[in-house]
Parts: sequence; structure tokens; C-alpha cells
Amino acid sequence: MHRSLSLLAVACALAACSSDAPAPAGSPEVPAATPVEPPRGSEDESAGTTRLTIYSGDYAALAGVDRAQPGMPGYALVERPLHYSLKEGLNTVSATGVPPAIDAEAAVLRAQSAAVGIESQRYIAPLSGSADVTSQVLGQRITVEHTAGGAKQTDTGVLVAAGDGLTLALGDGRIKVIREYNSFSVVDGTRLLPQRAELQWTVRASGGGDADFVLSYPMGGLAWRAEYLATIAAGDNCQLSLDGAAMVANRAGVTFSDASLTLVAGEPNRVQPERRYMARGYAEDAVAAAPAPQIAVRRASGEYHAYDVPGTTAVRAGSTERVPLFARVDAVACKRAYVVDAGGPDWEPPRPLIDPGFRGETGDLPVKSAVSIQNTKEANLGQPLPAGRARIFQGSDFLGESTLGHTPAGAELRFEVGTAFDLTARRENTGFNVDRGGRTITESFALTLANAKDTDATISVIEPLPRWSDWEVVSSSVPAERRDARHAEFTVAVPAGGETRLTYTVRYRWPDGVTP
Repeated sequence: MHRSLSLLAVACALAACSSDAPAPAGSPEVPAATPVEPPRGSEDESAGTTRLTIYSGDYAALAGVDRAQPGMPGYALVERPLHYSLKEGLNTVSATGVPPAIDAEAAVLRAQSAAVGIESQRYIAPLSGSADVTSQVLGQRITVEHTAGGAKQTDTGVLVAAGDGLTLALGDGRIKVIREYNSFSVVDGTRLLPQRAELQWTVRASGGGDADFVLSYPMGGLAWRAEYLATIAAGDNCQLSLDGAAMVANRAGVTFSDASLTLVAGEPNRVQPERRYMARGYAEDAVAAAPAPQIAVRRASGEYHAYDVPGTTAVRAGSTERVPLFARVDAVACKRAYVVDAGGPDWEPPRPLIDPGFRGETGDLPVKSAVSIQNTKEANLGQPLPAGRARIFQGSDFLGESTLGHTPAGAELRFEVGTAFDLTARRENTGFNVDRGGRTITESFALTLANAKDTDATISVIEPLPRWSDWEVVSSSVPAERRDARHAEFTVAVPAGGETRLTYTVRYRWPDGVTP
């Protein structure tokens, strides 16, 4: 007995999973409306290599997922070649071992020959519990073990109802309700019940013989991010080497044992599912022991960058695989920097903000150590760098970690390394005035920067200007630069063993008709 469901359930990934296997030849596969069973095709496991394309984004979200399920974070496209031996006319072919993270409604089987057509597609769901079993065997013979009067009894009959116990039609004509039972077994259950998830197709062939197909589907549970290692060389001139690899996380509950792998640095827009379904768990997390020696080949993929990994790669369930992304680049010009950032809201307000609280942090602020790179060929780099994590060393000394967004060629790349031990900053609000008639806000700040080092230091002070889009620094002790629409930047020299006081005043203006 098979249960037909919508393609939403479909799925599970059929075929790319390590658990895939052809369905037994000759098992009943005909749709209910078909009076005669079509012959079954036999799946050839050596039909070809699975193509697996994984998109960046959702890598961190997958870390908190403990069950594989439809609609889970991550996004990948799977293309798997299939091969069947067909007879002329209608055939039923199938793929099993379907993964739970598939977008079943988008699963498509395509015949590679015009002589073969796809008539229909259906999903056979696996058993999900005892309630699922009883619902599927209504009208079938079962054997129930129960206890009555302290003695164990066994009854066999046709299951006519289930819910408040089990109701059996016995062979002698009686109807028996068993409210408390120990267990029950299904007579001929192997034939009546599906043993695992399966995707089936009815195909029509104009003649007998072998036929090739491609099964494609999107699925969740797979994501990747870049992992960089930046090592600063010794010496006064700032130079570093940069290694780039990809960390591929598989939380989809299935293994791709031999995949042609493509990693795409991009996050296509996707329609989120209305609900999520819990499914089976995945293996414990593990990092692959050694990366493949080949370097990925970068190419354009629409508005994104794709990295084709040479050869084939195993992406195991529950694992995090490390894949080389680009060859090590040496002698990349860099620049050391110290940064003070008071934070503040990073959004454009719909009206001028006159609440005094919108001024960023005050009091003691950390002075962050940073290393910046111009991602240009002149700096010996100049290539797109996918989003991920960078670990920064100076020789063998670990300096810190930094998160990077997608960085195109030509853009500045800044590694936030950590907090400087010998540099301190204190920020004060020294004036605030709202002139509603003149439609202005005037605000003043002072920052005291101290240096306990025995060498001079230069500190970049990034100041938030969140109150309104039209602003101007009207006075300052150090020249101000417009960093972006909501920040000004000051470059402040601080002598060894001394301190420097930065002061500035900013004025916001809004046009007539705008109400703060």
C-alpha cells in the first residue's frame, strides 16, 4: 500500500544521497488510477557524477540546527544523472534515500531522449511513527498482543478502527475492541508498508532499451563561507601573506560521496516556506582531515562569483569540509591602524532626532587594532574575496580574528584584530542645542586619547552622526573627513607617553516642512 502526497514532501533528495539504492524490481508501483502495472526500470548507480552547487550565506545559522528538515537554512542545487533500463510503453522508475531538506516542489526529472516522456511524479513517504502505521494498515490483518486478567493474549484480525485502542474484525465474525495493548504486528507488512522515502515517476518509452535522465532539485542544509589566514611579516613595512579556503557545512542529513562541487559567493533571493517539518538528525560535526590539493577555478555566475572545485569531493553528513579557494598570495601591502568607534545607530532616521540619547557611546572606549588592505593589483591582490572569517597572525603570534563581508576587487579590506593594550580613549558630550525656529541641531564632543607606548601612535576616530542626513562639522581641533553618510573620521596623532584631546562640533539642518 502506498500513500500519495503532494510534491512538497517529495523529496528528499533523492538520489544524491549515499543511501540511494534502486527499488526492488517488480514491486508494485502503479498509480491508483492505472489498471495494469507498468514494468519497473532498474536504476544504474554508475550513471555519472552528481553535480552539487552550494551558495554562501546561512553558514552561522546552520550551527544552531539540530535536525534536518525542509525549509532549513542553507541553499544548494543538486543535479544527478540517472540511468534506467526501460520497456516499451509505461514504466515506473524510482529513486530512494530522499533527504529531508529538499525543496520537493522544485524536484524535476528530465529525460535525455525525445523517445522518453515523463507522465507523472509522486512521493512515497516513509513511516514516521506508530500512528502513521495504523493509518496505513486500516483494513489489513494485524496481530495484537495484550494482557487480560493478568494473562497475555494474542488476537489476529482485520483492523477496522484505531484511536481509542484498536478495533479488530475477528475471523469468527466478532468485533473486538482492545483498549490497552502491548504491541501489534502487521501481517505481510513488508508488502503493505513503504520501507523508506521514495520518489517515483511514470515514464513512457516509444521503444525498449537503456535511457538516461537528470534529476535536479534545490535543498537546504548546505552552506559555506570563506576562511582566511593572514600572516604579517616581520619588519617596519607592513606586508602579509593571505591564504583562502572554503568551509562547507553539511547539516542536510545526507552524504554526497562523490560530487562535482561548485561554490557560489552570492545569496539569491528565495521564497521562505510557510512552515517547517522536523526530521531525522545528522551525524556529529567533524572537520575533514585534509583538503584536496587542487585550487578552485573562479568564474562569473550571473551577478555572483562561482568557484569550481577540480575533481570530485565528498561532502559527508554532519561534517565541515575544508576546500582550497585560491592559492596563497605573498607580499600583500597592508597598513596598521588603531581605531576608536563610538558606535550609534547605523540607519537613516525618517526625521531629525532631537532626543539627547542618540549620540553614540560616551565614557571609556576601546582602541581597536586593525590591519587594512587595498584590494588592488598594486597591493599584489586585486581579486574578489567572498565573505567569511579571517585569522590574523604576526609570525607565530596570534593577533585576533575578524569577520569580512563580500569584498570586490578595488575595495578596502579591514581586519579588526583586537583591543590595543597601551592605548585608551574617553569620549564626552560637551554641548547639545536644538533650535526649532532655525531648524538646526548643534552638538559638541571631546575625546581624550592616551598613549602609554614608547613610540608615537596614530588613531583613527570614527564618529557617528546619526541625527539627520544633512550635517556639517563646523569646527574641530583636527580636520574631519566625511567617511560616509552617517560618519565623520578624524586622524589623530598621539605622542609616546602622552595624550591628545580631539574636539569638534557638528551642525544638523532640516528643511521647512520637516518635523523633528
